[in-house]
Amino acid sequence: MPGFFFYPALSVLLFFTFSLLALTQFPHRRATGTAELPASRATLIRCVASVLLVLSLVCAVVHDGGGFGTLLWVGLMAVCACAVTLVLGWYPALLAPLARRMQSAGV
Repeated sequence: MPGFFFYPALSVLLFFTFSLLALTQFPHRRATGTAELPASRATLIRCVASVLLVLSLVCAVVHDGGGFGTLLWVGLMAVCACAVTLVLGWYPALLAPLARRMQSAGV
């Protein structure tokens, strides 16, 4: 039963992480209708996203073991990266609140 809550939570974390990484790039920010980030802010957000990626890997390995946890993490990374790509391609306004939040606050 714990997997019922763990896997969706891990998927949301990875989707959020890849959204942060995508929204540090100007073409994606332009698609969401927000201004370009300063270089220092983009670097900070990329570092936070990298830490979140490592954290998600650690959570997956601790929850499911080294073999299946790593496999699960890689598979969910691929699915979530594709999901972010689809959202940015078809309905980028869905990520506009996150892009505005990235502009106004630390992350």
